[in-house]
Amino acid sequence: MMTPEMIKKTYAKALAAQQAGRLDEAQKGYARLLKANPKLAEVQFNMGRVAAARRQIAEAATHFEAALRLKPQEPAIWLAYLEMASRHPNIDNLAKLLARAGSGKSTGLDRFAETTFYKGLIAARRNQPQEALTLISEALDKGLNSARARVELGMVQASLDDPDAALASFNAALALSPGNDFAWARKAALLRDTGRTEEALEAAREAIKAAPKQGAHYHAYTSVAKVQPQDPVIAQIEAALKRTSKNDPGRVYLGHALAKAMEDTGQPDKMFRALDQANAQLAKTYAYDVAADVAQMEAWQAKWAMLAAADLPEVAQPKGPTPIFITGMPRSGTTLIEQILASHSECAGAGELSVLGGLMGDVLAQDQDAAALSQGLQKAGATYLDTLSSRYAGARFVTDKSISSYSMIGFIRHALPQARIIVVRRDPGDNALSLYKNLFAFGTHRYAASLHGIAQFMTLFERQIDAWRAALPDAFSEQSYEALIAEPEAQTRALVAKAGLDWQEACLSFYDTSRKVDTLSSTQVRQPIYSSSVGAWKRHEAEMAPFWQHYNAE
Repeated sequence: MMTPEMIKKTYAKALAAQQAGRLDEAQKGYARLLKANPKLAEVQFNMGRVAAARRQIAEAATHFEAALRLKPQEPAIWLAYLEMASRHPNIDNLAKLLARAGSGKSTGLDRFAETTFYKGLIAARRNQPQEALTLISEALDKGLNSARARVELGMVQASLDDPDAALASFNAALALSPGNDFAWARKAALLRDTGRTEEALEAAREAIKAAPKQGAHYHAYTSVAKVQPQDPVIAQIEAALKRTSKNDPGRVYLGHALAKAMEDTGQPDKMFRALDQANAQLAKTYAYDVAADVAQMEAWQAKWAMLAAADLPEVAQPKGPTPIFITGMPRSGTTLIEQILASHSECAGAGELSVLGGLMGDVLAQDQDAAALSQGLQKAGATYLDTLSSRYAGARFVTDKSISSYSMIGFIRHALPQARIIVVRRDPGDNALSLYKNLFAFGTHRYAASLHGIAQFMTLFERQIDAWRAALPDAFSEQSYEALIAEPEAQTRALVAKAGLDWQEACLSFYDTSRKVDTLSSTQVRQPIYSSSVGAWKRHEAEMAPFWQHYNAE
């Protein structure tokens, strides 16, 4: 049994070890104290902080909960617990914990800048950038001068098409923390997206230097660089793969980085070997459920049939800029099409806005009759136009490259009769190869991690386009990527006309247009049209066999 004096000495020793970064020693000391007396709130609190620092999330949560049972109104416990939750990829965990903390009678958390920051973080992750901007800025005004907050502010500013402000925020973060690899990585991405390639490469190198074990940084570098055989990054990637455990998510980034380096240096066999290994790991972690996509397509087509059959009054054209929806399979050339149109003086390029899809998805998820469905869609359309008017004041046209728009073509035209919709089509083999080679955010585009999955998804995509074409032959136009490459001027003129715009020569020199392009194609659209990617799949015919085996066969 430990005496009070022994408890005091053991706690002081464990706390000193924690402050010095000797976490093993600290954890062992706190464990002895809790064995002697589990009702020591300060010990439970610090044990939680140590476990969180060691990424032992479940154990940390157990100790924070124990500490709160002993001192439910203690702000320090709540703030440490919230900080851990804020770093979890599921933002709902933070939102739920923040709601719990706010329900207390006297925690007084609202006076802390950190609390305001966490609210801003939730808004940012839920695609509410204006609210996020307000809240994170308020947190900084309250005195939260952390590099993390500056980086998050920069990410929000970038999403609101304010790259200069975003770059200033990333630089402010690096002034506070010069070795912050996250800040370097976000700066590299912004520089890449704004066409500042050499600066982007330098920032990516700094991210690698700051955190050489982070696979994502190597992927960021190779996604911008034309890797040369003598580039030391190749050996760095190979060494990182050797020291990284088999199930580490970082191996996916490293595998894609190595594949890009092998492609750039003319080693296609090694490219596919690296891709196959990385994508197999990704597919195992994030399995693709084609049945769920089929079910959603059939449900929405049934809703459309009900809406189309109903005798409803004609929908009035809502006020606001004319949206131009550019949709198609990912990696089909949608970014190029948007860059061409956004080079027009009357057209703003919004990129993948991801606003209308969420609004309409909520409406389509409800069980309601045709009249209620129509009203809900019109309300969603009006809200969407308000967003465009707010973000792109003065623009007569706004492009929206939200990929999933193709699944809602009928609903979009019902709510926004003035909208233009352009579906981009690309050779299936080239499209499939590009999907397989490119790494999307984990958990998104799950089909892209296998050639079989790509074939399933592409077949389903084409079924939906065929259905919309049969139901609404004049609702959208189609643009062939290959035709644009073969006849740039003629096809560009036709494209501009399809969008409802008058001709401007600037659309031919789209690669000179200065705007942030936040997609995997951000580097390519800074160059004149080139044809090297047309028919590229034929150079990998044997490796692409699984795609052709399943394409249009299911």
